[in-house]
Amino acid sequence: MRKFRNNKGVTLVALAIAVAIIMILTNVVVYNAIDGLRANKLGNLQTDIENLRDKVSNYYAQHGAIPADTSIEYTNIGNLSSIIGATDTGKFYVIDLAAMENVTLNYGRDYEKIRNKEVTTQSEINNLTDLYIINFDSHNVFYVAGIEVDGKMYYTDYTEDNKDTVPVTIHEIENE
Repeated sequence: MRKFRNNKGVTLVALAIAVAIIMILTNVVVYNAIDGLRANKLGNLQTDIENLRDKVSNYYAQHGAIPADTSIEYTNIGNLSSIIGATDTGKFYVIDLAAMENVTLNYGRDYEKIRNKEVTTQSEINNLTDLYIINFDSHNVFYVAGIEVDGKMYYTDYTEDNKDTVPVTIHEIENE
């Protein structure tokens, strides 16, 4: 009987301290994971924009036109007003992802609705936001839905602070 009386278990204070330490460590891990996910989302957007910029440039060099259906203008650009620069004076169009080879993107799933003819009118297309658009004059590429990171929205791979302010003249290439 004396053996059991001399054994003392974990005190309530020690248990509370252990639980508090575990909670603090869990909060740190969760915060870092969420921060990593935000950075990953923004990185995915930047990768998509860089990929599209290269593909659009190659397409333009080969065909003398942007890869887009220029008969349907995309006008739902209100969210982009703070980021659009002076070079983006022309109309916006949905990028025709099918016209370019080997395009793999993280975002832009609404394009499939256009490609599969699920949406066909300009008003239906303007209601889509999970897609990439291109400015006819500047060839700048934007993701309409945007990515939110720390309360700030990103629509392309540059910010309000470094948007284009000087227009660039782009000449059409005649196909031979």
